[in-house]
Parts: sequence; structure tokens; C-alpha cells
Amino acid sequence: MSNVKHNKCPMRDLANQAKARLMNNDYKQPYPSVPKSATPRQREIYIKLFELRQSGKNIDNPISEFADEQKLKEMSHDDRQRYIIQLCSDYISMRAALDDAKA
Repeated sequence: MSNVKHNKCPMRDLANQAKARLMNNDYKQPYPSVPKSATPRQREIYIKLFELRQSGKNIDNPISEFADEQKLKEMSHDDRQRYIIQLCSDYISMRAALDDAKA
């Protein structure tokens, strides 16, 4: 059954993209697939980390590289510490996932 009432729905767009990939045999991704259990913030870190590694840039300070400076300025001291700890945890887990994907 076709869905003619909602021809601009996101599911239809995804189906059309999948059909185009299938017809063109184009399954190459610009980066390795992100782990399914990753949060949206972890996905951002994973993609940015992959791009930085591809460009050959060494990450000396991941907090300054991945933290949102504007967000840090607006936070209280306790919230800032919580944010940095969560950011470090996300970075470590995504770095390990990227290392596993490379191996």
C-alpha cells in the first residue's frame, strides 16, 4: 500500500536513499559505522575523532578539542565538572571503539 498522503515523510526519504544505494551498489561510508549504543554526543565525538585522525592531527587535549566553550562559560562549577567528566568518558569510549574498528 502506498503512502500518497505523506510523500515528504522521513521514512519515505530513507527508503529512497536505501533503494538508490542498493541500485548503485554504493555502500561506502566516509567513516566507519558508529556503535549502535552511542549517544548523539558520542556520535559527534566519534565522527570528529575519525576526521582528525584522517587529517593526521594529534589530539593532545581532548577537552579543549571537543568541549563547547560557550556551554562551559554558562555552567556552574559543579555542572562544569560533571560535563568534563562525561566528555572524557565519551571520548575514551569512542576512541576505543574507533581503535577496535581500525583493527
